[in-house]
Amino acid sequence: MKYLIVPLTLMISHISVASDEWVSVGARPAATNASTPAQSPPPVHVQTPISSAPAASSDNGLMSELLMQVEQMQQEIATLRGIVESQANDIRRLNQESEARYLDLDRRLVAVASAKPEPDAEEPEQTAQEAYKAAMALVREKKFEQASAAFEEFVHQWPDDELKANALYWAGEVFLVRRDPDSASNRFREVIDSHPNHIKAPDATYKYAMTLHKLGDADAARHWLETLITRYEGSADTTVQLAEAYLKKLPKTGGIQ
Repeated sequence: MKYLIVPLTLMISHISVASDEWVSVGARPAATNASTPAQSPPPVHVQTPISSAPAASSDNGLMSELLMQVEQMQQEIATLRGIVESQANDIRRLNQESEARYLDLDRRLVAVASAKPEPDAEEPEQTAQEAYKAAMALVREKKFEQASAAFEEFVHQWPDDELKANALYWAGEVFLVRRDPDSASNRFREVIDSHPNHIKAPDATYKYAMTLHKLGDADAARHWLETLITRYEGSADTTVQLAEAYLKKLPKTGGIQ
């Protein structure tokens, strides 16, 4: 009986210890949960506002730069438009003046053609007028080779006639049409040298300068354009304006040859 009680006591003791351990094991987590404060979830780092600030600043800077470029381009376009309009007005004005000048020339030619016969004493001059009229008719008919011969014959046959300067000038014009700038320059130069005060002298000077430029002598062309402007300013303003416009197109190179 004594030996039976001892094992029972040991069994009860083990059960008690096991029970205590079970309780303590089960209770410890509860005690730990009760004593440990509730932990907050880790903070969430929101980086979008931080990174968007530089991006927004960069976008604003780019937009400002684009707006400045657009404004600059608009200003340049406005400036170019003004230049184009100004040049268009100048061209229109020069065309009107040129048309008026040639209409006046036509009126004078008609007046010469319809002039009444002079007395017999003036018969050679009448013949000169008719010869000049016939040469101009060949020009209007675009018979330029025959017109050249007619003007050359006029100059040879009536060297002292008042229409000689006109004949020389139109001979130069016809040579230009026939692509003979050397002969044209000789006729224009003869008008300049022999008839500096004639009504055709300013036009002959202008065409002489143009012909020199076509022949490759830009410096000489510049010289004669400047001479035209100085010599005929106030008396042949239309031709002077043409010379000034042509002068601006010439290259600024060496001295006068």
